[in-house]
Amino acid sequence: MWGCRGREKGCTVSGGWYCYDQRSCHNRWMRLRHLMTSKQWPETRTVGGILSPSPEENPFWWSANHVFVPYCSSDTWSGTRSRPSSDTKFTFMGATIVNQVVRDLLPLGLTNASTVLLAGSSAGGTGVIINMDHVKALLHDTFGLRHIEIRGVSDSGWFLDRAPYTVDSHSLAPLDAVRRGLVLWQGQVSSRCQQHFPDEPWRCYFGYRSYPTLTAPLFVFQWLFDEAQMTADNVGPPVTKQQWDYIHKMGDSLRHSFHNVTALFAPSCISHTVLTKKDWQGVKINEVSLPQALRCWEMQSYQSQIDSLPSSILDNSSPAMLGDAPLTSSLRLTLRNLMRISHYKISTTNTSTTTEPQERRRRRRKKHSKNRNRADRNKGKKKKGRKANRRREQRSVWSIKEGDETCQQRLVERCSWPQCNHSCPKLHNPFTGEEMDFIELLKSFGLDMMSVANALGIDIHTLNNMDHEELLNLLTQQAN
Repeated sequence: MWGCRGREKGCTVSGGWYCYDQRSCHNRWMRLRHLMTSKQWPETRTVGGILSPSPEENPFWWSANHVFVPYCSSDTWSGTRSRPSSDTKFTFMGATIVNQVVRDLLPLGLTNASTVLLAGSSAGGTGVIINMDHVKALLHDTFGLRHIEIRGVSDSGWFLDRAPYTVDSHSLAPLDAVRRGLVLWQGQVSSRCQQHFPDEPWRCYFGYRSYPTLTAPLFVFQWLFDEAQMTADNVGPPVTKQQWDYIHKMGDSLRHSFHNVTALFAPSCISHTVLTKKDWQGVKINEVSLPQALRCWEMQSYQSQIDSLPSSILDNSSPAMLGDAPLTSSLRLTLRNLMRISHYKISTTNTSTTTEPQERRRRRRKKHSKNRNRADRNKGKKKKGRKANRRREQRSVWSIKEGDETCQQRLVERCSWPQCNHSCPKLHNPFTGEEMDFIELLKSFGLDMMSVANALGIDIHTLNNMDHEELLNLLTQQAN
């Protein structure tokens, strides 16, 4: 999305995985040709979510000028290969495309922007992480447009380089695939990340590895049980206890990888991408929606995010990819973990003015003085009018000003179970296509339902006949 509200601008790049050698690229060309060439693309596309022009669907960015950049480079937007290699007939120019899009937008008003928001989903989300510092250098250093702030939003592009569930002859582990792809694509990563991994530049394609090296602020949206990560790990549709154990550990590994991320929205759901979906407002953590969290982050200065975190989590070291014990090792511990929902909440309380600059305090006192004078003049008005004025004067979290700390943009769901969030997209049985009942989902984890009923203090008949929402409320309720 290239968004324009006032003097803000932004750009969204789409996703669609990648290919990494002659065989995978040939198969992709035969099956997914629209992701490798633009020749048969439609003249127009309708995209929802953060690109929607409807204020009902897109409450904060509906009036923006949107630029949608479709994906055809098959290189996670990182390639610079303009001529085919000796063993493949394809070129890979994702990074070149991003560079040229920015250049093409300069005479269209980009030079007057105050903020550029680079967003992407899936491979596009990874592309944002890879390209945002390049875009910053292009605008700040090449064109001298240092007044423009560069920000990034990565949707479902934060992948792990962990060992896959199984290995077969038809696919590679994510790390091995990217290692091959980097050579084929002539991939371009940020210079800071390459300096951090001089002998392993492919590590820069994995968000938790490259995040400490970024110089521009990044907002990360990531499902804790991302379907693309499951595909990359070759775990398959989860129907056995062993698969669920692996997926549970995957979610725990993702939580560890977020240890130094300052702006984050991570629901405990099985899904993939959300940013351009029409129902993106429905995704919530503690009744805070993704658009609301994004808006909070947008209104906060980057430095204030860094300053708000303990210095102990801002090191450049990569977290260990550790997993919890299997789901059935301790029912009591499992249920206790299930009830540990995130305590991050958005506050509507005014911040103290003791740390504000003197000039800001002076302006605020002047404003309050005017409000008091106005109130004195309106004493004779009706009671209903006074109530309406008081309601308007109440500050909501969405009217905060830059630098205020009245809202938080780091929401991580602590529930360790897939689908324990009420707003999760519906999960369907991979064999029947039917929506999975929550009891059926729990059974697929390998849990003894009689023990679950005893732990909850109810009989098995009540448990089996309990409404989905009622059971979910019972399992995820917070302790008083």
